[in-house]
Amino acid sequence: MARVLIADDEKSIRVVLRKYLSSLGHEVVEASDGIEAIDVLKEKGVDIAFVDIKMPGKTGLEILDEVKNVPIVILTAYGTMDYTVKAMEKGAVEYITKPFSFEEIKSILDKVLISHEREEEDIPPVEDEIVGTSRKMQEVFKLIGRVAKSDVTVLITGESGTGKELIAKAIHKYSHRRNKPFLAINCAALPPNLLEAELFGYEKGAFTGAVSSKKGIFEQANGGTIFLDEIGELELSLQSKLLRVLQEKEIRRIGGNKTIKVNVRIIAATNRNLEQEVKRGNFREDLFFRLNVVNVEIPPLRERREDIIPLAVYFIKKFSKEFKLPVKELSENAVEWLLGYDFPGNVRELENMILRAMLLSPVDVIDVKDLKPTAAVSREPSFEEAIRNFVIEVFTVEQKEKNNLYDLVVRSAERILISEVLRYCNYNQVKAARVLGIHRNTLRRKIKELNIETSNY
Repeated sequence: MARVLIADDEKSIRVVLRKYLSSLGHEVVEASDGIEAIDVLKEKGVDIAFVDIKMPGKTGLEILDEVKNVPIVILTAYGTMDYTVKAMEKGAVEYITKPFSFEEIKSILDKVLISHEREEEDIPPVEDEIVGTSRKMQEVFKLIGRVAKSDVTVLITGESGTGKELIAKAIHKYSHRRNKPFLAINCAALPPNLLEAELFGYEKGAFTGAVSSKKGIFEQANGGTIFLDEIGELELSLQSKLLRVLQEKEIRRIGGNKTIKVNVRIIAATNRNLEQEVKRGNFREDLFFRLNVVNVEIPPLRERREDIIPLAVYFIKKFSKEFKLPVKELSENAVEWLLGYDFPGNVRELENMILRAMLLSPVDVIDVKDLKPTAAVSREPSFEEAIRNFVIEVFTVEQKEKNNLYDLVVRSAERILISEVLRYCNYNQVKAARVLGIHRNTLRRKIKELNIETSNY
């Protein structure tokens, strides 16, 4: 049972709540003004507090400013948007308007206490968490433990979405370089000339637009670790330069005439079979041997099904905390469906699936319909089918010459996507940008370009 503070200058409110909460087995502490409430909150080890927004001495909002380690529920007779917004911005876990029902109090109390207990569990930071009780993942963890302390080059292999960057971060975290930078770059995300500039840096005047010198990530990460994702996409010309760095431990900036010594550990990752790429002439054999000193192979999710539900529960907790959503449960049907699904997109697909369910499910139980699109029972993916139908509709309805179909479809899809995500995030652009996986400035630009409504009023 919990220790609960009731802070209200109305004695009748305190008496009613004390009797009700005591009947549930909770220990109740009372305060008749804001100053007394502050003293109790700082000294008495309270698990949750119900605090009136208007009290002598200190207001509920002022208490929220001073106390950050106790869940506080605001009680008020003022049901205005301004008070509600201010209270939630200052960290209130809930906001109740008087008169309230006992059912409402119990529902909030249970939700907050359960959430608080779960938050106190020993859950590592999100970016460091790798969930895996399966034998295959335990073998991966053992290998991380063996190689982390050395400076040996590691090649991480596995299908897209298996969590290769998380493994790279774990190796860095447990190495002697953990207090130095960990920098990651996707070798497939940039054209060769820009990738070279990002890797090795450049001198002022080296090319048009180089108005000043810039360090590449090899210099920036000096003493730390560089993670080269999608290494199989690296152009042959850059492969030879990377090989030189591995052999000589030095780089030369673009446009520079001197070598710079660097001390970095390289971890690379790919979803390609590099041995086959070597045979095809797409990847240098000497670079492959340099990178593949230790190979960490990440199994696809379908080969470690015992990790699916623990991963799903972890993502539920993650998004509950990130988006301040109730912690939801998986129905028995949802568990059965998840265990039978093959997850071609691996852990990343499961993560996105849970995020969608957390945002869209109207109740606190996630069912099968929340995990998959309504058209998932059809033979074709619903998204592809929707695009196909849209294109057919354009050709059917519009009779004029089609010379901008690409722009029409892409802009329409972008507008729908951004509009729906904004709506589900209650038009909070920071959350929407995070869900979309784009920068907030990019989202703002798209909103302006596509003339998207930014509020629901």
